[in-house]
Amino acid sequence: MVQDIGTMGLPALRCFSTVARLGGISAAAERLGIAKSGVSRYVAQLEAHLGVKLLERGARSVKLTPVGELLDHRIQSILAEIDLLNDIAREESLGVSGQVRIVATPEFGGLVASTLFPIAQARHPGLRLVMRTGYAFEDMQDPRTDIAFRVGTFKDDRLVARELGAFRAWLVASPELLRDHRVATPEDLSHVPCLVFRGDQSTTTWTLHKGDQQTVVDVAGRFGVQNFTVLLDLALAGRGVAFLPNFMLGDALSTGVLVRCLPDYTSRPFPVFLAYRPGARRIARIDAAISLAEEHVPGLLSE
Repeated sequence: MVQDIGTMGLPALRCFSTVARLGGISAAAERLGIAKSGVSRYVAQLEAHLGVKLLERGARSVKLTPVGELLDHRIQSILAEIDLLNDIAREESLGVSGQVRIVATPEFGGLVASTLFPIAQARHPGLRLVMRTGYAFEDMQDPRTDIAFRVGTFKDDRLVARELGAFRAWLVASPELLRDHRVATPEDLSHVPCLVFRGDQSTTTWTLHKGDQQTVVDVAGRFGVQNFTVLLDLALAGRGVAFLPNFMLGDALSTGVLVRCLPDYTSRPFPVFLAYRPGARRIARIDAAISLAEEHVPGLLSE
């Protein structure tokens, strides 16, 4: 039977959340700076208060029970809200200062950092921006993350999301490669070396759009890399045709070191969302970063 929620302590919630995130009592104790016995005691207290078993304890690790998995998401949200309240109280007197933690895909994160960070430094000298990059979507309920740029679809009722714009991918290659390989139709791509955004093999399919027309082409090459920046470097070296986000291609196209193949064909549009937790804009530093993104990022995107 669940006991009075008023007897449930914040340390117990933090201990359980940390164990769930790190997968072990020892790791959680080290992260929290308390004894392993203290972590175990807090988790046991939480289980007793809720009247359910939250963890399956093994010899070297623990895993969440089904109920534990369900409650973990709720507890993370509660802890995030508590941290939010602390930030609001702390910044009420400080104004726009402190650190904002951002997550983004590597290439789009690089574009945002090179554009937004200098503007933020000039406008808010006390504001510090740090960015973690990766292709997997980050869990915004983690209080260590303040805002996220997400590409593609967005489905998370726990978050506020604003679409900032969209970009497309373009087919590009070096002039030297195109002198040796004819690319006049989408079908020609099946017979020329292509650079594939994959980490497991060097073959894939590209879906090309021309107005309402859609063409799917099987492509292959000697290189498959799950990193668009590396694919850009390979394209510049003449290693193949690449299908790259257009926001990466400005300098290469303007200087002629790359040219567009089949310029009438592009990818579908990929929307870019700015995501943050409800109430985050009440924190001056996060609101400042969001406002800068809303003001400047749309101009970086073009379908």
